This record gives sequence, C-alpha cells and structure tokens, in this order.
Amino acid sequence: MSAIICCSSLTNLQRPFADGRIYTENNNTQHVGLTVAVEKLQIERSKVIDMEIKKQAEMNDKVVKILLLGASDSGKSTIAKQMRILHTDGFTHEERQHYKYMVQSNYIDSFVHIAKGIYKLQIDIPPSERELISTFEQSYYGQYFNMTESNDLIGIIVQFLNCKCVKVACSRLMEFYVPDNTNYLLSQVSRIIHPEYSPSLDDIIRARASTKGIYEIIFSFRQFTIRLIDVGGQKTERRKWIHCFEGVTAILFIVSLACYNNVLEEDANINQMTDTKDLFKQIYRNKFLRPSSLIMFLNKMDIFAEKLKYAPLENFYPEFKKELSDEMTDEELFDVAIDFVKSLFSKIKGNDRRPLYMHTTNATDTRNVEVVFNAAYDTAVTKNLKNSGVL
Repeated sequence: MSAIICCSSLTNLQRPFADGRIYTENNNTQHVGLTVAVEKLQIERSKVIDMEIKKQAEMNDKVVKILLLGASDSGKSTIAKQMRILHTDGFTHEERQHYKYMVQSNYIDSFVHIAKGIYKLQIDIPPSERELISTFEQSYYGQYFNMTESNDLIGIIVQFLNCKCVKVACSRLMEFYVPDNTNYLLSQVSRIIHPEYSPSLDDIIRARASTKGIYEIIFSFRQFTIRLIDVGGQKTERRKWIHCFEGVTAILFIVSLACYNNVLEEDANINQMTDTKDLFKQIYRNKFLRPSSLIMFLNKMDIFAEKLKYAPLENFYPEFKKELSDEMTDEELFDVAIDFVKSLFSKIKGNDRRPLYMHTTNATDTRNVEVVFNAAYDTAVTKNLKNSGVL
C-alpha cells in the first residue's frame, strides 16, 4: 500500500514520482528512503496475512464435520464410543471409573422395567418378594440409588435376581420393554458385582446414559480431521441442534430398527418409530442441511431379528402383511422387514434426487461399525468433498 501524499504541499524544488514517492532537485533522498521502507514493511505484512488466510482455508478444507443425529435410544452415542475405540486412544482411567458407576446403575434401570413387566404379565409374586418388586415397580430405587454405597447396590442386585418372579420374567424379556443392554447385564452379573470390577470395552459400549448437550470427538481419518458431533436425542435436547448446523459435511442419522413396538419414555402416547420418522423429516427438509450428505444407519438389527418373532411387524404396520407368505424363513422375513423399514424413510424423500445412503448396523459390534462407517465415508462423504472441490 503506497503512502498518500498531498501534492499541494510540495515546494518548487520537490517533484512526486508516479507512485507517490518524493525526490528533491538537490538529490536529498531522505524522504524517498523512508517511504520505500514503509511500503516494504506493508507489503511484507500483507504477504504474511495472505499466507495465514490461505493456511486457515487449507486447514478448514481438511476438516470433515459429521453431525450424529437420531432419536433417544437409537444407539448414536454407542456409535460415538466406537469411533473413540477405533480412532483415538480410547478411555482414560477416570472415564472407566465413571463407566463402572454407570454400568452398575444400569442394573437398577433394568430392574425397574423388569418389575413393571412382572405386573404387566401378571406373574405370580410370592409374599416374601412383594415389597421389593413393588419398590422397583414404582421406580423408588431410581432415586434411592444415588444415595447407595457400592456394596449396598451389589446386595440389592443379588437380592432382586434371586426372586422367583424375576427369574420367570427374565425368561420372557421379549414380551415387554426392557433397555437393550438388559440381556448383556444379566449375563455378566458375577463379573460386574465383583469387588475388583473394572469395566471392559464391551461394558463401556453397552453402558446406557442419555446424552445431554453437545459431545464432540476429533480424530484423524484418511487425510482428513473428522469432527464427529453427538447431540442429545430427547425432545428437550433437540432445540440445541441448530447451533451445530453450520459447515456440516455429512449427517449420520441413526435409526433403531427395534423401536417399532416401543413408545417414548417422555411421552407414552408417541410410538418411537413414528417419532424417528418425524425427526428425519425435519432434518431432511432443513434448508441449512441441504448441502450435507445424508447417511442413515439402520441400527440394532440383531434385536430387530429377534423381536420379529415375538412382536410381529404387521401388528404395528398392517400394510406389511401383504409382503408376507407362509413359506418364509426367518432370514427371508428379516430381509423383507428391513426393506419395509427402509421404504418408510424413502417415502419421506419422495422424488427428491438428493441421495440417501442406508446401511444396516449393530452399534455394539466394533468390527461391523468400522466396516459400515468406512463404506459410508467412501460413498457419501467422499462424493460431497469432490462436489465441493476439496478432493
């Protein structure tokens, strides 16, 4: 940037150069040298600023922002934990201690639902067990647990599982709602209640806790830096999502296949699959997210396959009945049911040419998540990066 000189102030012995520098007829070069030095400094400063801007732009081009969305209990936070296991240093000692508390508290949550199931199925409760079962059925232990020492909690777990009516209920878990990790917890009791218990990676993956606020994982993948952002799926948390919508490369929307016969915990009048469809419609039609690639993980396919035997899909979607035949094997039924659920979401996009990339997953299976995530990245994310000129 050149210095600005007011020509009316020049003496008869001074003449301006075309670029604004001054010389005198008596060859005094003081003004010329000073102005040249200022110009040189300004040019160098401008170059540094330009280089910083270019460097920042290149860094931004190397960042892939993936927004992890889905309804509560869809398994999206499990996907986030798998990304930490696959692409970061995993979990610290302090975090494992936190998960120890969480896993043990998950027993209380499962027991509350088992107690409710006992009453729902009208399972006979021996007189000596009625007080304990009633306490859980009324969810009192959910509040009590926060004041309970670890040893007391272990005693409660053992006492509850020794009840005859509980053993009957545990043989009929598919007939009423329990958290998805209940079977796993029941199979690991002796290890988890041990005084020296430390959570394994499987325990951490299956630990359940509602995501509150915004949780971000940053890791290197291929030649890029991935920012994976997980936000709470409960209705009360969804208003926070708008703050994450800027600069999103891809949306990873998680659907629980197994939720078709469940209702929301916060509103028993709303079916979980209906809520998930409504949520997807809002995301799909959001104008701020139109440039983002859209990936859908149809999750919990193992639970879905088992549920189809006990809670027929046609009981909740009568139109599915026409897809059935008497000769169908369990594998064929599963495949047809998967296609039907896919169609529920495909109908939302209608004739819109915007691609929707669908994959079936088990979020608790690390290898499955790795394979599916890589495949989704290679198609949806890479295509978006090419379209934007980054690749």
